[in-house]
Amino acid sequence: MVDFAKGYFRRSIFKTYRFFKHPRKLKTSPIMRWFARHFLDKRVWKPTQHTFAGGMAVGLFVTVQLLPIQMPTAAILAAIFRVNIPIAIALCWLSNPATLAPIGLLENWMGTWIMHKFGDPTAAAAAIVEEHETLARGIQFAKAMFLGGVFLGGALAPVGYILSYFIWGAIDQWNKFRKQPDLPLEKGPEI
Repeated sequence: MVDFAKGYFRRSIFKTYRFFKHPRKLKTSPIMRWFARHFLDKRVWKPTQHTFAGGMAVGLFVTVQLLPIQMPTAAILAAIFRVNIPIAIALCWLSNPATLAPIGLLENWMGTWIMHKFGDPTAAAAAIVEEHETLARGIQFAKAMFLGGVFLGGALAPVGYILSYFIWGAIDQWNKFRKQPDLPLEKGPEI
């Protein structure tokens, strides 16, 4: 029964893949062409050193945004930049309900600091809702969260890319070193 289910699942996946990659479908629809070029490319599903590091960067940028649609956003950005989609989606789970409060407070603090340091970019629009105290506070909080999230994500993405790129390379070098055969020691000339 398990073998039948595995075979059925595999056949259905290949049928779906062939359906989306069929030349007639790709010629008729520009949306299908874009989807096939970005999502059905094998490079975005198989991790390599570059795609893994890029997926880490996209995932770290999206995970600190605290959007309700983090995973679709991460998948679309990873497909556009041609980096590993599963890694980008998996990193969205870093901002779960347990870590939501610390990330949100850090974003709010960072956004408030940036707005005080460099000025509020939307101060003219805030004057319109000045009469409603609660609405004005909510807008101010949302601006600080958005600005802090973009700044924090922009800082974390290159750090995540560089660290994961070099860690992947170090692990790869270590595995190559371990797989080298042991060479027998040669005897020197006898004295």
